[in-house]
Amino acid sequence: MTATTSDPFDGIVRLVLDTARFGFGLDHIAMTTRPDGGRSIRMVIDVQPSADCADITERLSRHPAITELCVVELTREDLGQAGVVSPGPANERMLP
Repeated sequence: MTATTSDPFDGIVRLVLDTARFGFGLDHIAMTTRPDGGRSIRMVIDVQPSADCADITERLSRHPAITELCVVELTREDLGQAGVVSPGPANERMLP
């Protein structure tokens, strides 16, 4: 998933806490500064195969510190390749 936040500490803490609270595993997390001064957070989480990207998006996007959130499905094989994202919009939802 990728998220945008205006408050880097609040945004990343809330995402990590909710990831744990919902029982997801955390494989990778990184934060970068965007040209507009906001922060982008990229997280790779481990979920059950039956998990729905739209449901995960809804659960993790409820905090005001998260201004944009996009969840895409990756396979284990994708994780070894730098910068790889799902080739299609497989159950993807973007928040305004």
